[in-house]
Amino acid sequence: GRLSGLGWKLSSMLQQMSPLSLSQLTQISDNVTSPTNGKLFPWNKMRLPDMVVPIQYDLCVHPNLTTVHFTGLERIEIFVRENTRFIILHSKGLEITSAVLLPKDDLGSSKPGKQLQVLEHPAHEQIALQAPEVLTAGQRFLVVIEFHARLADGFDGFYKSTYKTRDGETRIIATTDFEPTSARMAFPCFDEPSFKANFAITIRRERKHIALSNMPKIKTIELEGGLLEDHFDVTVKMSTYLVAYIVCDFKSVQATTSSGIKVSIYASPDKWSQTHYALEAAVKLLEFYEKYFDISFPLPKLDLVAIPDFQSGAMENWGLITYRETSLLYDPKTSSAFDKLWVTKVIGHELAHQWFGNLVTMEWWNDIWLNEGFARFMELVSVSATYSELQIEDYFLNVCFGAIARDSLNSSHPISNPAETPTQIKEMFDTVSYDKGACILKMLQDFLSEAVFQKGIIHYLKKYSYRNAKNNDLWNSMANASSVLLSHTSREGVTERLWAQLAPPRYTCSQCHTWRRNKRREPGAVRG
Repeated sequence: GRLSGLGWKLSSMLQQMSPLSLSQLTQISDNVTSPTNGKLFPWNKMRLPDMVVPIQYDLCVHPNLTTVHFTGLERIEIFVRENTRFIILHSKGLEITSAVLLPKDDLGSSKPGKQLQVLEHPAHEQIALQAPEVLTAGQRFLVVIEFHARLADGFDGFYKSTYKTRDGETRIIATTDFEPTSARMAFPCFDEPSFKANFAITIRRERKHIALSNMPKIKTIELEGGLLEDHFDVTVKMSTYLVAYIVCDFKSVQATTSSGIKVSIYASPDKWSQTHYALEAAVKLLEFYEKYFDISFPLPKLDLVAIPDFQSGAMENWGLITYRETSLLYDPKTSSAFDKLWVTKVIGHELAHQWFGNLVTMEWWNDIWLNEGFARFMELVSVSATYSELQIEDYFLNVCFGAIARDSLNSSHPISNPAETPTQIKEMFDTVSYDKGACILKMLQDFLSEAVFQKGIIHYLKKYSYRNAKNNDLWNSMANASSVLLSHTSREGVTERLWAQLAPPRYTCSQCHTWRRNKRREPGAVRG
């Protein structure tokens, strides 16, 4: 049907990804597995089980910008931790046309793959792949899934974005925005931050477009019919919400940092001239962070892309950061001083995420402030060090006042708050997580001193690199750097009270009344 009409051959795709036997795959396209909703779904929780975990995704996607649909083929290498017949993962709005299980350690075999029955639980945005027999703990398998869907009309998942040229022509690009729970709209996956894996991305496109992804392109293959297939290097271990890919016709400017990282800024052809300041700022801020964190940027390149239709200020996809145009483009002839501050601080925010959030990721979304609070705080640290003339300290003071006002409302919540459903998770991206989180970190820095605080950050990032962390892990890293904090960490519940605090703290001072009485006796004292 649709897949074969687009020239989508499973066998050729997988042959390019690895030396799989074609005979293993003959029944993938011949015997289509239809989603089945009539059977009892084997899992009843919003969070995924950890009986099966992903190791690597090999993902090939072809967005057709004429029909505004995309087709996909993925191969997930999984590790079975407990005996099970079910592989539970996320999928939303995708038409799955085939799911097959292959043995990881028997790639040269002529045995056909085993069909997996697809069960759906739309309310939980989950699917269950049922194997014909029990998968034994300790084994690795390959799950091959073929799927297709329409490019989303909104701003989540894999969606279409449009812009107009100076001549009035409307052009379409395809781009992604997965945080927090929208990777499942682009490909079936274990869409939770703790299920980190490696990703090998392949994108099919027309010759007039370019493709971008998290990693550098390693080769391009010309296919029958004139399509090109770009293969990107395998990513470092990361969460699904950080995966990104774009098909567009943008132009770029490029530079290289002192440590050899290639930095590129992409924008639509008509706005390409407004990218030069962002390039200068990105290089300077990236070099600052490498020194401040004492950890090299782990990827060989970093792309920053101005997207015409983008719902947030920016998104920190590892190695491929996407921005709203107003958060990346700067025209010295027409832009204001505040525009320059805004662009600089948003770049600083997203680059901080390359360490806080990407390298070390919160274990679950209830601790999103570990990502966003740190990134907001590092705006202050990085911009004040690299662009002191922008006076970001004044802006940060207003941020703190705004956070206090928001935190005083009855609708406020603790900085770390339970969140289970996608709606609850999205609600965590608010002033409390961003601004209150940043203000708490500023208070902690002032209490410990800049040097001790920086030492604690470095300890935290190095200890939990490519892993997930919780609130207490941050506190323990700070305690490791400070004897003052170390003396308090043994007090039961101290960190729980810190993160569970609702609204600004209220203090009772037994000496205040004495001080006020004495103050009134002083000549010229002002009553208050």
